[in-house]
Amino acid sequence: MMYGEVIKQIRLNKNLPLKSVYFGICSKTNAVKFENGERMLAADKFAGVLANLMLTMPEFSWIKNGYHPQKADYYQYIVSQAWNAHQPMRLEKHLAQIEASQVERAQLASYRLLQQYDQKVAPDRTELAIIIGYFSNLATWSISDAKFFANNCYVLPYSLLLSLLQEALKVQKRYRYYPNSDQVFATILTNCSDRMVQAKDFSNLKSTLARLDKMTTDITMAGYCLLSRYYRAKVEFLYQDHAAGEVQLIKIRGIAAFLKNQALLIEIDELLKS
Repeated sequence: MMYGEVIKQIRLNKNLPLKSVYFGICSKTNAVKFENGERMLAADKFAGVLANLMLTMPEFSWIKNGYHPQKADYYQYIVSQAWNAHQPMRLEKHLAQIEASQVERAQLASYRLLQQYDQKVAPDRTELAIIIGYFSNLATWSISDAKFFANNCYVLPYSLLLSLLQEALKVQKRYRYYPNSDQVFATILTNCSDRMVQAKDFSNLKSTLARLDKMTTDITMAGYCLLSRYYRAKVEFLYQDHAAGEVQLIKIRGIAAFLKNQALLIEIDELLKS
């Protein structure tokens, strides 16, 4: 189905006349030809049509695809769901499906490395080289590259992680007002914080959590705020004041239980048992 045909269906579903969508963009004749699939619109004009329909490009793509995600987005979603829920069997099942499909090579390498990390086995050097090569060849990052970094925080060599984190923070400045960018960069900061705890890199952890705290004052970011408190309590429990850290972990566990955050509950319970 051509772009114009989809736009026509959306316009009719909204009960909007041609002039309300195409005024100042193109003539009525060109609008009709566009909607009939007989011609295309320049990118800036198409963006204007979407704005008049109160649509974003991602939502238009969603509608054009029959209210389903693109294949790459779907795979990323199901993998993240399995990963965040700590369900290794589900992750393994999804990876088998992905490997049987045509997926961009770097993305496939990322999924394989996440599975290896989850299984606590050494990362495959070939797969890791693909991920490292991807980031090494980037001249300027996009928000999609920042998302990809967030997905690979656990599998990258630690020194490289720190270097790439600085690049990601540069992206954050450029995408400050981009929709949902806060969630992307909060995910990066939480994943990097977890690695910093593992590496006992308390100096970088302190500054990273401070940056995360500044981003999590909004109610929609409460989950990231909880993780920030958890990492602080974890460090205190393991390396500073065991008893005080335990008190904080129990408090955080109560909040996680109330919010039905099963992944965090499992992690805290395992930590307390240790």
